[in-house]
Amino acid sequence: MKKYTQLVIAVLVCASATFLSHPSVAQQTKTQEAMFAEREKAAAPQIKERLQGLRERIRSEKQTFTVGYTSALDRSIEQLAGTRAPADLPEQARRQNEAAEQMLKIEGAAREEAEKSSPKMKELFHPLRKCSAGLKAFDWRTLQKVTPVRDQDGCGSCWAFGTLGAYEGSDLLRNGGSPAGLDTSEQDILSCSGAGHCTGGWWAFNYVISTGAATEAAYPYTASDSACNTSVARPYRATAWGYVIPSGGIPSVTQMKTALCEHGPLAVSVWVSDAFQAYTGGVFNENITSQGINHAITLVGWDDAKKAWLIKNSWGPNWGMQGYMWISYTSNNIGYGAAWVDAKQSRLKLPIDRYKEFVPDIKPFPEESGESPKTPER
Repeated sequence: MKKYTQLVIAVLVCASATFLSHPSVAQQTKTQEAMFAEREKAAAPQIKERLQGLRERIRSEKQTFTVGYTSALDRSIEQLAGTRAPADLPEQARRQNEAAEQMLKIEGAAREEAEKSSPKMKELFHPLRKCSAGLKAFDWRTLQKVTPVRDQDGCGSCWAFGTLGAYEGSDLLRNGGSPAGLDTSEQDILSCSGAGHCTGGWWAFNYVISTGAATEAAYPYTASDSACNTSVARPYRATAWGYVIPSGGIPSVTQMKTALCEHGPLAVSVWVSDAFQAYTGGVFNENITSQGINHAITLVGWDDAKKAWLIKNSWGPNWGMQGYMWISYTSNNIGYGAAWVDAKQSRLKLPIDRYKEFVPDIKPFPEESGESPKTPER
C-alpha cells in the first residue's frame, strides 16, 4: 500500500510539474498580445496609421476580429500570398477526382489483400478518426494530427506549405507518430515539383504521389527559387488526392467537414487582404468575394458557435493566434480549391504498375526500390 501511495504521489507531482511547465492558452494569448503591443509602440508612423485605419474600418463595419503589428505586416502581400488557381480549374478538378476514385480503389484492394494475410493489419490500416461532420466543433490539433506552424518567409510559396500541411496531417492520421517529429521539405516542393515558384503556384500533390517529399533536415527551406536537388531521399509519399467537390470551387460547410473528418487537414485557399495580414484574434469575418483567391492555408477544424473554420497559416507564430486564425464560413472565398490528400500507409505494399495508368511518371515506392520505407513511431 505504501509503495502504491508513493507511486501515486510521484505521478501527481510529475503531472503537476508538466502542467506548470506549459503555459495555458490564456497565458500564451496574454503574452502574444503584449508582444504585439510592444511592436506597435515602437513601430514606424506609417504602420501605426495603417493599423488605426484598419481599426476604424473594423468598427464601422461591425466586424469581429482584432488587428495588430504582426510579423506579416513587415512584408508585402505579394511576398506572402502566392497561390494562383489554374484558369481551367473546373476541368482539372473533374479529371483529378475521376483519377482519385480509381486510385482509392487500387489502394482499397491492396489493403483488403493485406488484411486477409494478417488480421493485425485491419487495425493498423483503419485508424480511429474520432471525427464526425455532425459535431458542433472539432480540432485535429487535440488529436495530435497537426504539425507545428511554419514560416514561408519572403517567398510566395504558401501553395507548397498548404500542400504539405495537408499531407503531414494525413501522414499523422494514417501512420501515427508525433507532430513535432514530422517536418517535410517545402523547398523540395518549391524547387522540384514544377507546381510553382515564389511568385505563385498551386497544389503539388501529384509530385508527392509520383516522387515523394524529402525531410526538412535533408532539404532545408531557403525561401528561394533555387535549382532542384535530385540527390536527396524522398521517403514521404501519397497515394491519392482530390478536390472536396468535383468543380474545385467552394464546398458547403457540410462537405468541408465531411472531407476534413475522412482525410484529415485540408489544403484550401482564401483571399488575403491587409486586414488579414494584421489579424491577431477573434473571428475574421471580412467579406471580400470579388477578388478571387491569392493565398493557401491548412484547414484543421471548425466551431459552429463561432460559425468559423480554424486554419493554420504559414507566416510563423507571430501572426494571428500563434499562427492560427478563426475565419468565418463565408469570409473572403475561404475554401476555394479545397483539396484532400491520403498519405501512403507505410506498411501497405501497392501495385505500382496500376498507378502508372494515372500517374505515368510515378517512381517505385521506397520498399520496392530497395530503400527502407519510413517507420514512424506509434
